[in-house]
Amino acid sequence: MDSNPRQEDEAQAQARRADQLAYAGTLAGGLIHEIKNPLTSLSMNLQLLEETWRHPKTPEERRALKRIRTLLEETSRLKGILDEFLDFIREHRLRLAVCDVNRLVESVVAFFTPEMDARGIQLRTNPGLLPMTRVDEDRIKQVLHNLLLNAAQAMPDGGPREIILTTAAEDQKIRIDVTDTGRGIPKGDPEKIFQVFYTKSKGGLGLGLPIARRIVEEHGGRLTVESEPGRGSRFSVLLPIRSAEAAPQVVAKAARES
Repeated sequence: MDSNPRQEDEAQAQARRADQLAYAGTLAGGLIHEIKNPLTSLSMNLQLLEETWRHPKTPEERRALKRIRTLLEETSRLKGILDEFLDFIREHRLRLAVCDVNRLVESVVAFFTPEMDARGIQLRTNPGLLPMTRVDEDRIKQVLHNLLLNAAQAMPDGGPREIILTTAAEDQKIRIDVTDTGRGIPKGDPEKIFQVFYTKSKGGLGLGLPIARRIVEEHGGRLTVESEPGRGSRFSVLLPIRSAEAAPQVVAKAARES
């Protein structure tokens, strides 16, 4: 059978990313460990100081308590950044089990609907006919959570505000499209949005989309994006269909399965 050059290029790109992540994990794991230990100690000491100054009696003491609480908030924020980055570089052990992907999508939509309603965003689904397959449900939910949050952050004020999740089966893959009517991605290299710490969102860490792509690739799939500035974006999750008859299993590096 003739090989497909495009598939070979994609496989090589995934292999290169896997090697880069392994190297980054070796370096970053030790570095983060060295940072988190003193950060934890700093946080504990700040909590003790907060307890000491909990009932300020003078303006100076009130200012001191305010500064202590600001420092506590910052240490908590830094810990959150380190934890999220560790989640990105860590090798996930996927727990593959039989899954109805349409049901999974509906559960994610049900969870997010109140938040989207509060933001004035219409969230709806367009389910297709899908076979049962095996995925790590918690990880795929994490992917969809990140994509929905990214889509919501891309919504400008005014105009249509809508996110549609569409599912379909094609070419031995299950496809989940997350389509929004947001501002779209500026012209240039759309792959930049999958780079670690690349973000245009205020307060964002730039790790949601890289983590989502990492999880999809660990399933042996692909996460792609198409976008038109001013009209919105479509993120596509492509997952291989795995026999539902097989027993549940734990997979350390699912992206290397054939």
